[in-house]
Amino acid sequence: MVNKRHKKNILSFQGLSERVALLELSVYNTNITIIQCYAPTTAASDDEVELFYNTVNNALKMCKQYNIIVMGDFNAKIGQTKQENVIMKCHGYGSKNNRGSRLIQFARENSLSILNTFFKKNVNKRWTWLSPDGKSKNEVDYILVNFPKYAQNIEVINVQYPSDHRLVRATFKIQQLKKNRKSYGKNTQSTLKNEAEIKIYKESLYKNIETIRHKSITAQELHDKIVNAIQNSLKTAQNSSRHIKVTSILSEKTKQLISRRQLLQKAKQKTRSMKNELKALYKLISKYIREDYKIHRETTFKKHVLESGSIKRANKELRLYKAWMEGLKASNRTTCNRNEILQIATEFYKSLYTYERSGEPERDSSLPPARETPFETSFEVVEEVEVLNGITKLKSDKSPGPDNITNEVLKLGASYLAGTLTQLFNLVLETAIAPNQWTESHIILLYKKGDPNDINNYRPISLLSSIYKLFSSILEKRIRKIIDKQQPVEQAGFRRGFSTVDHIHSIEMIIDKYVEFQKPLYIGFIDYRKAFDTLKHQSIWESLKSQKIDTRYLKVLQYIYENSSSKIKLETTGPSIPIKRGVRQGDPISPTIFIAVLERVIGQLKWEKLGLNINNKYINHLRFADDIVLLSDNKMELQTMINDLHAASQQVGLEINRSKTKIMTNYRKFPVYLINEELELWTPSLTYASQTWKFTQQAKAKIRTCQRGMERSMLNVTKIQKIPHTVIRSKTKVTDALIFCKRLKWRWAGHIARLTDNRWTTRVTAWKGPSGNRKRGRPTARWSDDIVQTAGKRWMETAKDRDAWNSLEEAFTFE
Repeated sequence: MVNKRHKKNILSFQGLSERVALLELSVYNTNITIIQCYAPTTAASDDEVELFYNTVNNALKMCKQYNIIVMGDFNAKIGQTKQENVIMKCHGYGSKNNRGSRLIQFARENSLSILNTFFKKNVNKRWTWLSPDGKSKNEVDYILVNFPKYAQNIEVINVQYPSDHRLVRATFKIQQLKKNRKSYGKNTQSTLKNEAEIKIYKESLYKNIETIRHKSITAQELHDKIVNAIQNSLKTAQNSSRHIKVTSILSEKTKQLISRRQLLQKAKQKTRSMKNELKALYKLISKYIREDYKIHRETTFKKHVLESGSIKRANKELRLYKAWMEGLKASNRTTCNRNEILQIATEFYKSLYTYERSGEPERDSSLPPARETPFETSFEVVEEVEVLNGITKLKSDKSPGPDNITNEVLKLGASYLAGTLTQLFNLVLETAIAPNQWTESHIILLYKKGDPNDINNYRPISLLSSIYKLFSSILEKRIRKIIDKQQPVEQAGFRRGFSTVDHIHSIEMIIDKYVEFQKPLYIGFIDYRKAFDTLKHQSIWESLKSQKIDTRYLKVLQYIYENSSSKIKLETTGPSIPIKRGVRQGDPISPTIFIAVLERVIGQLKWEKLGLNINNKYINHLRFADDIVLLSDNKMELQTMINDLHAASQQVGLEINRSKTKIMTNYRKFPVYLINEELELWTPSLTYASQTWKFTQQAKAKIRTCQRGMERSMLNVTKIQKIPHTVIRSKTKVTDALIFCKRLKWRWAGHIARLTDNRWTTRVTAWKGPSGNRKRGRPTARWSDDIVQTAGKRWMETAKDRDAWNSLEEAFTFE
C-alpha cells in the first residue's frame, strides 16, 4: 500500500505473480524501485522456493541497477555472522536455516545488502514473527537494498492489533533538491468542513466582492478578480479552523479494551487468568470493531439521506480506495509506467481531437469575426435572477475544473456573487470574448466496459470551470427553447417530457403487433464511434445557424471552441492538447448542440416514404441522442437507409461503429453491409421480447418468486425454514414488486393516452397492427389486454379524465 499523498510519485506498478510485485517511485527527482515479496513457507518444496527466487530475479532484470529495495516476508532465518561483509553485518538474530542460506546466496548474486543486520538493536526489537503458541520468535521479514550508505535506521514496530508479524521500517536519506518555497504551499481545497468555516467564508467573500463590484474592466480582468476573491476567501476560512479533530470510528469502550489487551500482551509472565482474559479479548475486540464500523456506516448513510436524500455521497465518504488505470496498450505491448500511460492517453486524444480540414474553411465565413465590436444589434441581457436560479440548480459533488472552484462554493456565496457574475456574463455576450480559463479544461477518463488496457474503452469527461458551466447553463436554457421546436418526436434524448421509456414502449408495441400478424420486421441498431468527440466544428455553426440561433450566442461559442485546449488528468496532468473537433462532454450546452447537428443530418435524408406505415404515417427511425434505431419491413430498404445515414453522418464528422451496429429480424436471415463489411445479426426470440411487461400468470409468478428470494437473502433465511412470506414481508417492509410494477404500468398507460404531441408512443399503442393473418391457436397476449379488462376497450378515452383513471388504479393493481 502507498499513502494517497504519494500517488503522484508512482511511476509504475506491476503485479508479477501472487508473491512478487514491482513498484517504481520518483522521490525528490530520485527514482526508487521497490520489489515486494512473500516467499513460500518452510512447508513448501524446494521447487516452489526456486520458482519464487526466479520471479524476483526477473523483477530485478526489469528495473534499473540503482536505488533498488527488495523487501517482504522471506520465511528465512539468516542468523548472525562473525565476518562482516558488504552483504551482512554482525547484528543478526537467531540461528541460520537452509532458507536463510538461500536468501544470503540471492543477496550475494545481486549485490544486495541485508539492512536488518546493519544496525545494533535490542533483542526484543529484532524479531518480526511470533509463533501461534507465543513461545518462538524469529526474524523472517527483511529489507535488502543496493544503496546501504543512505540508510539511517531500521526498526521493528509493534502494531496495535493482533498479528503474528511485526512491521519493519527503514529510513533513508535522499538528497532533496532546493525548490522555490512557493511550491510547498498547500493547494486550496474547495471544501468547507463546518458551519464556522462557511460563516467566515461568506463574510470574507462579501468584503472581497465589494471591492470589485461595478468596476469598468474587461471580462478577463473581472473573471480573474472573482476567482481570486473566492480563493482568498476559502484560504481565510480554512486557516481559521486548521486543527480539526477527526472523529474516530472506534468507540471509547473498544479503545479501552484494545489498551487492556496491549498491557496483557506486554506482560512477560502471564497467569492462567491473564491468558484466558487475553483470549477472550481477541474475540470481544473483533466483535466490537465490527459493530463500531456498522454503526459508523449506518450513521453516515443516515446523515447524507437526511441532508440531501443521496446515498452516493455516503458511499463516497465510506470508500477506502479509488480505482485507477493500471496499464495501457501501445505498439502491441502493455505498459504500467505512469508517465508512459499519461503519454499514450495524451497522444490518443491529441490525434482524436485533431482535424484536417482539407480545404474547408476554419470558421463559418458568414459569421463576423469573434473580436469584432461593437455589435450592430442589441441582445437580451442576463438578469441577476437568471444567475441566482442557475447557481441554485448547479449539481453538488461534481469535480471542479482547473481553477479548483466547486459548485458548492458558488452556492454558498450565491447572494454575494450573483451581481458580479451577471456583470461578467453580460460583458462576455457584449464582446464575444470569453476569459481564457473558459477555454481550458482537464480530461478525466471513465472506464466503460471491455479491456481496461484499451484506451478506446474509456469515456473522456471534461472538467470545466464551474463559472463557465454556470454561464453555459444559462445560454443552453435560452437556445434550447429554439432547438426543441426543431426536434421531431423521433428524438427523445436530452428533451424535457421525453425519456427512453417512450421509445422502448414504441419498439415493444411494433414488435408485438408484427409478431402477432406474422409480418417481417427488420430493425437496425446504429452506434456511432466517439460521437461527441468527432463532430466537425464547422457543422456545429452551420446547424445552429440553420435553426435560427442568435448570432451573438454563436460568436461566443465559436470563440470558446476555436481557442479550446485540454490536458489529460490522471495522477498528474499531461501537456496541453488543442481541441479542433467534437463537443466537450461535461459542458451543459453540449447535448443540445449535438441533437441540433444530428437533426440537420437526418433532416437532409429523403425518407418520407420509407419505414413502417402506421395509420398512413411512416415511422422509419427512433433516436435517443446518438443512439438510433432504424425500422423497416423490407430488407433492401433497411440497407438503403443504413447507406444513406452513413454518407450523411460522414459529412459532419460522425462515423458509424461497425462492431457495435447490429441487425435484428423476426424473418429469415439476410446480409446487411456497411462499407463492404457485413454487420452482425442478432437472433434473440422476438416472441419472448414481445412478452415484456405483459402480466400473464407466468410473468406474475416469476416476479413474486424473484422478490421472495431476495427478501429471504436480506434476512439470511432459507426455504427449508418454511417461514411464511407474510412474516418475511412484515420484517423487510419492502414494497411488493408486482404491485409496484402494475401501478407503474397503469400510470404509464394513462400518460400515453393523455399525450397531445402526436408522438410515436401514442400512435403505435392505438395502432391495430399491420395487415396480415394471426397464427392458429390462442392469440398472443397484448400489452393492453389487462388494461382493457379493467377499463374497457375505450380505455384511452377514459384515461383522458385523470380523476376517473386514478379511481381505477387500485382495481387494476390488486386484481
